[in-house]
Amino acid sequence: MVVDRSDHESEEPDPEADFQDPDSDSLTIPRVETEDAGSGLRADLRSELEAEGIETIEPPEVSPDISDVPSDLAKAFWVLVLVVNAAVLMLSLGLMFLLFNGDTARGVPLTGGGLLLVGFAWRRYRQFDSVSDSTDTDEPTDGTDSQQTEYGADERG
Repeated sequence: MVVDRSDHESEEPDPEADFQDPDSDSLTIPRVETEDAGSGLRADLRSELEAEGIETIEPPEVSPDISDVPSDLAKAFWVLVLVVNAAVLMLSLGLMFLLFNGDTARGVPLTGGGLLLVGFAWRRYRQFDSVSDSTDTDEPTDGTDSQQTEYGADERG
């Protein structure tokens, strides 16, 4: 829609006239050439730091090696991840069914199942933690009390 100018309006130059695209009704944005065209953020930051005389520190190369983690630890970790994810899903869905819909036929079993999975995950974690603690420490195997200090006195009093 073109608006006609009235007689008392002055003829002002159109600042967008230079950018009008004759083939379309829209404006064209001129391209500005830069000296580092196509460089990324890292390259820009690196060049600014070098210009200021600040030394850049390259991060060390770390190759993830699966053999660094014991297989029983990796298995226990992934089992716990899956169980906790399922527990969070079941608890959240069950509570939403109960609170928003009042649907006890779905909400109660989902909430109960989620609580059972939380208990299972806690039990599994504690079980693995106690097994790993007993293998990590040098506990006496001859039946002596493990809470005695190296001087033979009991810490409990």
